[in-house]
Amino acid sequence: MRTILSRFILVVAFLWTAVSIGAQVPLSDLVRHQDIQEVKISPTGSHIAVKKLYEGERVLYFMSLDPLKVVGGLRFSGKEEVGDFYWANNERVVVEVMSRKAALETPISYGSLYAVNYDGTRGKNIFGHLTGKMQTGSRIKRAESTYAHATIIDPLLNRKNEIMVSTSPWARDWETLGEVLKINIYNGVRKRVADLPVVGGRAYTDGNGKLIFADGTDIKNEHEIYKKLKNGWEKVDDPILGRGRPVGIDQNANEIYFEINRLNETEQLVKFNRKANKIIPVLQHEISDIEEIIKDPKDNRPIGVYLNPDYPEESFFDEEGGFAAYFRGLKKAFEGFRIRFTSFTADGKLGVLEVHGDRLPGDFFLVNTETKKVDFLISSSNWLDPAQLNSMKAESFITDDKFRIGTYLTFPDGQKEDLPMVVVPHGGPHSRDYWEYSQDAQILSQNGYLVLQVNFRGSTGYGDHFYTAGEREWGGKIQKDIADAVNWAVAEGYADPDRICIYGASFGGYSALMNPIRYPGLYKCAIGFAGVYDLELLYTKGDIKRRDRGLAYLESELTKDKDFLKENSPLHNADKLDLPLFIVHGEKDERVPVEHAKQLLRKLEKEGKPAKSLLVANEGHGFYSEENNLELYTEILAFLDQYIGVGSVEKGNDNNQAQLSE
Repeated sequence: MRTILSRFILVVAFLWTAVSIGAQVPLSDLVRHQDIQEVKISPTGSHIAVKKLYEGERVLYFMSLDPLKVVGGLRFSGKEEVGDFYWANNERVVVEVMSRKAALETPISYGSLYAVNYDGTRGKNIFGHLTGKMQTGSRIKRAESTYAHATIIDPLLNRKNEIMVSTSPWARDWETLGEVLKINIYNGVRKRVADLPVVGGRAYTDGNGKLIFADGTDIKNEHEIYKKLKNGWEKVDDPILGRGRPVGIDQNANEIYFEINRLNETEQLVKFNRKANKIIPVLQHEISDIEEIIKDPKDNRPIGVYLNPDYPEESFFDEEGGFAAYFRGLKKAFEGFRIRFTSFTADGKLGVLEVHGDRLPGDFFLVNTETKKVDFLISSSNWLDPAQLNSMKAESFITDDKFRIGTYLTFPDGQKEDLPMVVVPHGGPHSRDYWEYSQDAQILSQNGYLVLQVNFRGSTGYGDHFYTAGEREWGGKIQKDIADAVNWAVAEGYADPDRICIYGASFGGYSALMNPIRYPGLYKCAIGFAGVYDLELLYTKGDIKRRDRGLAYLESELTKDKDFLKENSPLHNADKLDLPLFIVHGEKDERVPVEHAKQLLRKLEKEGKPAKSLLVANEGHGFYSEENNLELYTEILAFLDQYIGVGSVEKGNDNNQAQLSE
């Protein structure tokens, strides 16, 4: 590399060679939102767009690159703020609008799109429920209000004034078919291209504005994919492509790449040669599914994939053009971190590189792929010193029934043995933990606790067989995997068996209570955050039950058998919860309504086992406000300190203390 700013070189050198002095990062720094959240470069490379947190709101500002200075910005008024964004041409950016519901902290998307020039001028709502309002003139065609979500499927860079979107209409049952539209990014006028053949998915183009496929799910929540014909859509019945989704195209070879969900295996990448009507296998990893496709910056053809077996890695299958070799060189220069490009110029000469890892939320660099020059742009969280953060270690073990369970361990600085441990099962259950910066892991380990994260069966990213092994095992084998991981950490000498607690959110909150029920005596305390405590309630309350596919999901995961649901619900096993409990919930939670927490607290009170609780009126499924998170983690640390304490809990002033009710 010819140029990498000295700041990053010094940080890297310190991380791998210096002896830590054991400095603790203040809790107030760890609960802060990342300041810089995304950086993308314009098609000709003259400007970058930066999503930034400003006075608690996500805003967008634009910088010229020569010289590097701010030239414009976008900040919404009221309860709207900036979501994801895309350069539609060299002067104009399209932004997904995020909104805050009344009394709810977390911003959510209602599907609206807004377009603005990089100098901050000509801002306009171009799609969604806000479009078409406060406009005058009856002879000029104007944008229409639309109650739907829009996903940009093609920026149509060659057309300069249009984008192509795939829509999903607002509907309480989420069962209404969407459509494909072309939208003028200056005036919001739209043209209908086609209706979608299936719900819950999107359409795909060839990169030049021509529709080729669309996917979604049927009424039973089974994946379907359709091929675009001249006069409609045709369902793809091929046993391989029918289980796939398009992820890229090689225009010169006339080949479309598909990511295939293989039965009882990990995902496979194949390419479909349209001229020969032939499917050609490309890549499949023994442990990991495919996380993301790596594309050549010059012609956008797929050349490699990101994988996550334990630590993140990349695998290239196309060396033509030299970008694969260059990527490996960059990876070596930033050894110990993960790299990904957020965007490239249209000619592929310039790109924005994000560097991140277990001790680095993210730094952004400008890369010249021709001169090989790399220049530091901006840090996402410049108040955090990577040298003061704790590293994450990936390990695994094999269960009695031969499943490989991946784990991540975050140790307190300089300590490796006989530690007080907090087990943090992830949500979902169909999600997973990664080797990456984790707020929970840093907060807990900074305060002296070993943190154990477990990718139990049912987690995503390890193949269809691993995913489906979690079905109808929420309270069974999933919980055994978590308990097995705890016993494994003890056997390895990492954890003190007499100082272990469990803490999780959403499905993790369910596991935080269900695991002590299934394995009494394993834990000294448990913390449930936004947890599911009554499985029957999922069928009658919350947003999952509002659609047929949501009900189909619940039946495949849980069944409707009431005895089964009760047997696997913490609410109906509260008599077995013989340990200190802390129950946390947002009262505006639509995914897991607060009734779950309230019913459990009443049941525990009736059982003579009152629990500590923190119910926050203006939060949803997880806390968003920094102030609320400061209160939450202050109380979590105090709770842990009381039962497996290391004496390191921060004693904030009274204004930073959550009010707990017995």
